[in-house]
Amino acid sequence: MTEPIFADVFADQWQQLPAVMRTHYANRPRSHDRVTVEGHLDVHIHPLLKPLAPLMAVMGLLTPWAGNAVPCTVQFLSQPEGNAFVFNRQFRFPGRKSYQFRSELVAKGPHDVIEVMRSGIGWRCSYRFENNRVVLGHKGYVWRLFGLDLPLPGLGLIVGRGEAWEEATGEDSFAMFMALRHPVFGQLYSYGGTFTVTEVAVAEEP
Repeated sequence: MTEPIFADVFADQWQQLPAVMRTHYANRPRSHDRVTVEGHLDVHIHPLLKPLAPLMAVMGLLTPWAGNAVPCTVQFLSQPEGNAFVFNRQFRFPGRKSYQFRSELVAKGPHDVIEVMRSGIGWRCSYRFENNRVVLGHKGYVWRLFGLDLPLPGLGLIVGRGEAWEEATGEDSFAMFMALRHPVFGQLYSYGGTFTVTEVAVAEEP
């Protein structure tokens, strides 16, 4: 059976991951694999970032609204024609239309991933399993253009550095947190909460 996309990303740490983390990252390349999780997130947006909310919505970046215990469904999808690992998030803010935030995680090598948004802007990060957590460390921003990843060194001065972690809380559940931290203004954006795996559609190869 083909190895999951993230088996190569975590490299020698893959077998150390808790069961729910290996399920979370079970998708294989060039397949129809799908894993679904359901949970709730607390979303916080700094007042300085709120004026950019309409632009964030148009570009499909993060979420344009804040809220507590926001219901969220996330599907982790494979692409039959490629090796990207897709995050398809559906936020259901009360009184608003469901908001979709979709991104593609592209493995660049062991512990090295670029998360590409709909706009082509990408966050380059390290993926490691440390102190019982999957830890994502900031490595800069890029702009994916015609298959090239062009560095965007100035973007970090505007939106700050990304950081994230995930931690198993049970055999089929995990907690997570992500944030953008600015060197001057502090935390500009964050969301965090807990999820439970509700569907695993990873079929054995014939």
